[in-house]
Amino acid sequence: MKVLLIGNYVPDGQTSMLAFKRILERELPRNGCELRVLTPPRRVQRVPTTSRLWKWLGYVDKFILFIPSIGRHLRWADVVHVTDHSNGMYIPWVKKKPNVITCHDVIAVQAAKGMVEGWNVSWTGRLFQRLIVKGLAAADLVTCVSDLTRRELLALGLAQEPRVSVVLNGLNDDFRPVPPEEAQPLVEGLGISVHDNYLIHVGWDLARKNRRTVLEAFIALQERAAASGVAAPVQQLLFVGPELVPEMAELARKHGVDDRVTTVQGVSHEQLRALYAGATALLFPSLQEGFGWPIIEAQACGCPVITSDLAPMNEIGGPGVVYVDPHDPAAIAEAIEQAAPRFEEMRRLGIENATHYSAAQMASNYVAAYRRVIEERKTAR
Repeated sequence: MKVLLIGNYVPDGQTSMLAFKRILERELPRNGCELRVLTPPRRVQRVPTTSRLWKWLGYVDKFILFIPSIGRHLRWADVVHVTDHSNGMYIPWVKKKPNVITCHDVIAVQAAKGMVEGWNVSWTGRLFQRLIVKGLAAADLVTCVSDLTRRELLALGLAQEPRVSVVLNGLNDDFRPVPPEEAQPLVEGLGISVHDNYLIHVGWDLARKNRRTVLEAFIALQERAAASGVAAPVQQLLFVGPELVPEMAELARKHGVDDRVTTVQGVSHEQLRALYAGATALLFPSLQEGFGWPIIEAQACGCPVITSDLAPMNEIGGPGVVYVDPHDPAAIAEAIEQAAPRFEEMRRLGIENATHYSAAQMASNYVAAYRRVIEERKTAR
């Protein structure tokens, strides 16, 4: 089977989407697929990210200059897979062949419809989302990465139910437990030690990632420990992501924990794996996700997980996770204290749960999806 993968524009820096494509690049050939991978090359976008032209020149690269190359490779393919729904506008250009598009979430579509509090979408953003929606509706098959994404996509009427399926994400790299003696050299220089009792959060500085609540829960833990005279289960907080915004930095200073809060960026896969493995727990109180990769990554590394009692987090985390109200930092702090005696059990159950999300199974499910759309095209002739 000849599969044409259409991936994301690298300068956009969509880390999770690039990781998703890497899984398919690695695993599909193991399933007997012949693969060609197309991504828009950077041609005219040669300005700093701070420039007003940066976004628009990227659009030229992605949606004007890239289109002819799709046509050149289309004749070769048996099936086309657009790996990210945000590239839904490519679907009209590949309709001659059986095609699949992966929908990772519908959060931006919801925002464009005014359904996400605090997210104001410009008129150009709304236009962009309409083009994405048009592509989703035109695809032969939309594969959603979670049951929640499928439910929300159908609720918005973005595709007909028979044209929508679920292919759960697999781990996007080799996540596994790392012994402390192997992990420590990897994290030296990052401002943390695997011998510290630290809480870890992984994610961008987006409102839905709820980073402020992570900090507030950590502060509440330290204050509860000071009041009770019993040491908190975690003494350090590590954000793998951007530096704290000024308001959060001031909050940490105000409560006297700024010297115990660390942020790191640009970590390698090996370093991230070591940070997960050395952490006391991952706190991931996200308000909205399409899937929630950090939950599975942390579990595969033997890191206990505390996350939101919301879908899809409470659908993928399994029985070893502590589920919390992501709006209540005090309750989160209490839940972490109560979970501490169970951390070893949570590690064991988490490692077991993560085995259900293998890259090999994900690729096998996509091959089945490709076969489905190919057969349906043949039947429709």
